[in-house]
Amino acid sequence: MRVHFWSADTAGSAFYRAVLPAMALSWLGHDTSHGVRLPPNWASYDTIVGCRVAQTGPTKMWQHLKTEGKRLVLDLDDDYFHLDPSNRAAVEAWTPDMLRRLAGNLALADLVTCVTEPLAAVLRDYAADVRVIPNGLPAQYLGHPRDYAAEGRPLYVGWAGTTSTVAELPEAVRALNRIAQYPRGGDGVMVRLVGIGAEQAMGLGLRGRRVGALGWVERLEHYLHAVGEFDVWCAPYRDTAFNRAKFPTKWLEASVLGIPLVASDTEAYRRVIRHGENGFLVRYEHEWGRYLKRLVDDPALRQRVGMAARGEASGSIMQALHHQWEAVVRVPEGVAA
Repeated sequence: MRVHFWSADTAGSAFYRAVLPAMALSWLGHDTSHGVRLPPNWASYDTIVGCRVAQTGPTKMWQHLKTEGKRLVLDLDDDYFHLDPSNRAAVEAWTPDMLRRLAGNLALADLVTCVTEPLAAVLRDYAADVRVIPNGLPAQYLGHPRDYAAEGRPLYVGWAGTTSTVAELPEAVRALNRIAQYPRGGDGVMVRLVGIGAEQAMGLGLRGRRVGALGWVERLEHYLHAVGEFDVWCAPYRDTAFNRAKFPTKWLEASVLGIPLVASDTEAYRRVIRHGENGFLVRYEHEWGRYLKRLVDDPALRQRVGMAARGEASGSIMQALHHQWEAVVRVPEGVAA
């Protein structure tokens, strides 16, 4: 079977919803490709998986593909019908016309895939058949060893995000500034931000010589290497309709890498974190500082929580998810491709 994953861009979601699924299906012997454009020989493909198809040109092509009898799977990893007003860039991009086209393309698809059941509940207003396939990572990352003692080097407290999640960071800014000044023995504590630059970090109130901003990291393997240096991971989110439909990707990444995670007590993270066992959930702003300090002070706690999370991550590897992707892209028997 030939399958092309047609992504809207090359951002982080494209890796999880196009690059990795295409790779996973190739392990099962399928001929797969991925990219922001359709291949010139698209007519020879059986199935097209369109990630966030909503622009005018791609929408016209989506409709043409339908008339050509291609199996169409439309994938979404966020709830664009309930954007938070604070995410100005997304609100400006997802105009009423864009959302109207997205709704039409959802209805036209043979099947819709998404990352969570709350998002599926939203999308079932637009499509008859919606399946949930969570994000995953290759199993190879489970084996990376960790230095939980962090002796003779700074201990890194990290945050990672994008322009769409940077609005969440102010929830933890005060705690991050304080932990960066914490007089831990050895080389102290460093705060490392991945996904935003120094100027944007300063604009959010993050300051000091022990706060570093790495900026946007283009390739997934380089991103995972950068966040893999975190000793403690901080994931602040507000309780919004948009965030309630999100997949807890920071939980996935932290767990596979064995990093203890401190996250906001929102629906997405409440589903996967058992407070104090495989991570920590924050309900009130002052708790950020409390849990970060506990983890900074106690290497045994970092190891216990990080290893508990890693032990549960085997169900989140692509080797456990590839058959779910195979089931949705396969052309039903008796249906001509």
